[in-house]
Amino acid sequence: MILDTCFLIDLQREVRKGSAGRASVFLREYASASFCISVISVTEFLEGFARPSEGERLLRAYARVDVNSSVANQAARIRRNLRLGGNLIGDFDILIAATALSESIPLVTRNIAEFRRVDGLELMAY
Repeated sequence: MILDTCFLIDLQREVRKGSAGRASVFLREYASASFCISVISVTEFLEGFARPSEGERLLRAYARVDVNSSVANQAARIRRNLRLGGNLIGDFDILIAATALSESIPLVTRNIAEFRRVDGLELMAY
């Protein structure tokens, strides 16, 4: 499964507070699953830190999926379909969705309303 940026932000808040929330509970429920993150989520997540090394501590646990030609082609297809349908979402979200589709894995997010616009994308709410 690929973790969306909002998941990482929620998890970081839970770690900072020292109390389990829905992100932590999700990880426990799917403890045997394999999780990864898009490099796009890394960009979005680390933007929130004055010192990116602080954010990197949380991200170390997850394999990173790079943007490659397959992801770029998926993103172009997604963006075109959304634009033509008048349902465009943010470019970073398109790249994250394209990464999940390219890897054929579900996207874990609480941003269901936007991501459900992407045809064929498997979503898991937390």
